[in-house]
Amino acid sequence: MVGLRYDRCEAEFEAETDRFCAAVSALESHTPVLMCPEWTVRDLVTHVGTGHRWATDIVVGGRQDPPPYAIVNAPGERGMWADWLTAGAQSLTEAVRDGGPDRPVWTWRREMTAEFWLHKMLHDEIVHRFDAELTAGTLGDVAPDLAAEGVSDLLASIAMLSPSDSGDHSFTGLVGAGETLQLRATDASAEWFVERTPAGVTWRYGHAPADTEVRAPARELLLVLNRRLDPIRAGVEITGDRTLFTYWLEHARF
Repeated sequence: MVGLRYDRCEAEFEAETDRFCAAVSALESHTPVLMCPEWTVRDLVTHVGTGHRWATDIVVGGRQDPPPYAIVNAPGERGMWADWLTAGAQSLTEAVRDGGPDRPVWTWRREMTAEFWLHKMLHDEIVHRFDAELTAGTLGDVAPDLAAEGVSDLLASIAMLSPSDSGDHSFTGLVGAGETLQLRATDASAEWFVERTPAGVTWRYGHAPADTEVRAPARELLLVLNRRLDPIRAGVEITGDRTLFTYWLEHARF
């Protein structure tokens, strides 16, 4: 499986920002987000818009260390959200384009380029667009290959942050003793082999015998792995050691 080309990523980011704007603008500001009940919809908008602006700061400044993460509150008026979100997203797109996608900048993964931030903000925004839609009782679409790249993005983050010396303990509970999972997106020709090792999680594209196999369309797989959908209700097919996948989901919390 090959990742999205830069021009496709830029186009998808613009389109996804429009979808997110539409989804949140249809909800009341104070409504709790279904899958993140500690947040209101305005908090969700603040989170996404702050991410755009933080990533832009990194790219524009060519930063080699992370800047302070300062929350930028979304406008109080719901009718102003779309313009505010679009402005933040456009600033990031322009910063990456002007400085060049290959410009070296700080990231917390191995991809130390400006383009990383466009991909990362795209995939974060997709999941949060689904947060808004699920809160409204709907579930929109996403291209299978785009959802599949979102799965890869999540696995790459888990692999980077699961070692005990990563400095972030979000995924250290996934350290294991060689337990394996085989993930398959049934509509995207994409498969991932995942292993929980004593040194952290590793993964690669492809198929191999595993303790647990998980199969679903790419959208459902992405949302289940991000803990947005229940695997049973989403119709995910799980064979082998089901408790291993349950454990994975319980310890893959952000």
